[in-house]
Amino acid sequence: MAQGIPEQIIDEIRQRCDMAGLVGEYLALEKRGKSLLGLCPFHSEKTPSFTVSPDKQLFHCFGCGASGNVFNFIMKIENLEFPEAVRFLARRTGVQIPETRAALSETGRLKEQILALNRLAADFFAGQLRNSPAAKKAAAYLAGRGIEGSSVELFDLGYAPPGWQSLGDFAKKKGIEGELLLKAGLVSPRQSSGYYDRFRDRLLFPICNLSGEVVGFGARALEEGDRSGPKYLNSPETPVFEKGTYLYGLHLARREIRLSKTAIIVEGYTDVITAFQAGIKNIVASLGTALTPAQGRLIRSQAEKVIIAYDADSAGEAAAWRGLKILQDSGCLVEVAVLPEGSDPDGLIRQRGAAYFEDILSRAQPLNRYRLAVLKKRCDPSSEESRRRFLEESLTVLREIPNLVEREIYLKGVAEELGVSEGAVRRELQRKLKGQKSYPGHNLQLKDQNKGTDQLKANPAEKMLLSLMMQSEEAVEIVSGSLEAADFQEGPLRQVVETIFQLKEEGRPVSGELLVDCFSDNAIHRMIATASTDPSLQDLESKMLLRMTGDCIERINREKLARQQELQQKELKEIDKKKEYNDYAKKILQEHLQVIKRLKGASYRSGGGENLHG
Repeated sequence: MAQGIPEQIIDEIRQRCDMAGLVGEYLALEKRGKSLLGLCPFHSEKTPSFTVSPDKQLFHCFGCGASGNVFNFIMKIENLEFPEAVRFLARRTGVQIPETRAALSETGRLKEQILALNRLAADFFAGQLRNSPAAKKAAAYLAGRGIEGSSVELFDLGYAPPGWQSLGDFAKKKGIEGELLLKAGLVSPRQSSGYYDRFRDRLLFPICNLSGEVVGFGARALEEGDRSGPKYLNSPETPVFEKGTYLYGLHLARREIRLSKTAIIVEGYTDVITAFQAGIKNIVASLGTALTPAQGRLIRSQAEKVIIAYDADSAGEAAAWRGLKILQDSGCLVEVAVLPEGSDPDGLIRQRGAAYFEDILSRAQPLNRYRLAVLKKRCDPSSEESRRRFLEESLTVLREIPNLVEREIYLKGVAEELGVSEGAVRRELQRKLKGQKSYPGHNLQLKDQNKGTDQLKANPAEKMLLSLMMQSEEAVEIVSGSLEAADFQEGPLRQVVETIFQLKEEGRPVSGELLVDCFSDNAIHRMIATASTDPSLQDLESKMLLRMTGDCIERINREKLARQQELQQKELKEIDKKKEYNDYAKKILQEHLQVIKRLKGASYRSGGGENLHG
């Protein structure tokens, strides 16, 4: 049981969940033989190494080693503890968990409460936007932006009334304490005592996770001036909301992003809504201007190419510059759409139409061309210091280009801009590259991808036997009848075998997806997933599988006899040294001869020795 959740309930949830369907809601998957392949959402990679085995109901990443079943996937992708993941999937599959017995951890219970409270708050704000007389200016703002009622409903927009405790009073009537509102980031503490609403007289934009649950809010002031506070105010960090891990609108845009394999990233909430309304639906916003590595990995799991279309101002340019490297390191093909000076996507679409904006997107510049163009714009050709800085920064861009042909093309452009020979620039670049085996970050990328891929050390025959038991209940029957868990070397693999034997005794089916739940060690999860999805053992004929099982059992028995022989030989040498030729010595000698005989017989049967019978 997991904190009061009965095992039969967990089993029912597991059986109702489809691993491929579940993972497919979070990242794009392509069929490769019997498996599905995609980009790992748990580390940055350019080449897909994340596999899903629909028949085994397991996932495994050959890059970072992340492995497990449906529960492990949800735990990692949604940052949940095991009981929370069980309840998450129970809601998805319609399985009822007996509330009297299901006990969440304190953290898990708090997350559930905050998600429920956020939903309640979103409904409250949406109701205020529809019905409150105070919401007229919010409605006027939306109308001025050309945002239609269908978009208001689709994006769940709302309005926070100007009162200091409108939401607080509403929640109080529902029996919700102010302390929980504070933990959800919906109120702030007063200096004396009590709380006041965090969002007042603002247009509300609910921020959702991939499942469509409200995790936080963005709020725009409707009045200008210092008294209204910052123009945009987000929810603070809470147990369910970290701003740097979400992208606004992704839960609505991901289908179109996967179909087009391209994501457009903009700055503002209304940029997304206006574009979506105009039919451009593969678009998201970065919740502020600074992209994070977590957002980079998130978008890479959905798209191959990313077009950054930030506002055409210095802040937008600086933000794009920071985000480029993050997206590139995440494995994305990055392009930058250059907007007219002083414009933003929302305004361009409203004033000049979606086709005009789409034309700008179609002419987006590749990453390196854009970076060099920006450096050129900053460079004052009459200033020696400025030209030197341009060269230094351009060399940084050039050395980060792994493709040598592409590097040469841009090197020629840098030389022309400076009015010097290509050879001079090339020599400076070679000096920078001296002692550097690859472009910066390349070795680190490989290191990150290989992290955790080393398998737990185990006897090859034991590892093969584990894989065979993961393929066949008949193999489990043969192994459990021929060996004991103690016959396996002490360590994690023996623990897994002990659990397999225990499941068999209890009459429960032995499968990788069930076995994973018996352990919390990620390394053991990897071992189970690797054993269960070993491609060399898929579709193996029963006769061959059973023969291999017998060979592995014989190998393990031989190794066990060899260890016994070694110990007996040491003991006999000690007896001979002390001249203690008694009954005990005779017994050890007889056992030693029996072991030798059995070893010779095993060697002959396995084809590893001579035919002693002529």
